[in-house]
Amino acid sequence: MGEALGLPRETAQLHLKTIRAAKQITFKGFGRSAAAMTERDAARLVIAAAGSYFAKDSAVALKRFGGLRPITKRTRLGAMLEECLAKCIAGLPMDLPPEEESHRSPEWQQRFGSRRLAETALQLLDPMPRKEENDALPRYAILRWLNHHGGGEVLVFGPEGQRLERGTEIPDLLDLYSSHPFFQVRIVRRRALIDIAAALKGVQPSYGNLHGSGR
Repeated sequence: MGEALGLPRETAQLHLKTIRAAKQITFKGFGRSAAAMTERDAARLVIAAAGSYFAKDSAVALKRFGGLRPITKRTRLGAMLEECLAKCIAGLPMDLPPEEESHRSPEWQQRFGSRRLAETALQLLDPMPRKEENDALPRYAILRWLNHHGGGEVLVFGPEGQRLERGTEIPDLLDLYSSHPFFQVRIVRRRALIDIAAALKGVQPSYGNLHGSGR
């Protein structure tokens, strides 16, 4: 898990220990006696690691981002971000049709379209609070994945009850803040999720060709 995210083993273990202490994960640890990690465990660990600046803050980051709800459209993947991410992980690695079979203009889609965007599988938008704001600003997340036809899908997540009328990019989310000046964005690439999915399944990862195909 840590290797997939580019984290030292000790750092990954500290993230795990922190969210386990908060009773947010079933996975007990590493080694022969460890219980098998579930996709939900993996999703929570990814969100905690990506959303925190220090491993000791993992549980706080998971609370900030894991329970965000879709604010763009209804989804069959699940309600909260952590549920949707878990189901995306469960579907990887993916076998996809070649690019030329799923789009009339493969070159255009490869350069600008949804497949290329889907390589940034998870984006977390975190406003850096000023002292007087007391860390109360809303957080947002963008989740992208490839469906079984090879096309890109996207959901934007935010506080429950909020709606995003149009747009699925970070600049669209910045418009939801009135005047806040400083943000940080954390990105998890699709390749990292494929590595995690492969490890959970005990198979070799399959990244696909340059077009995103699993063949």
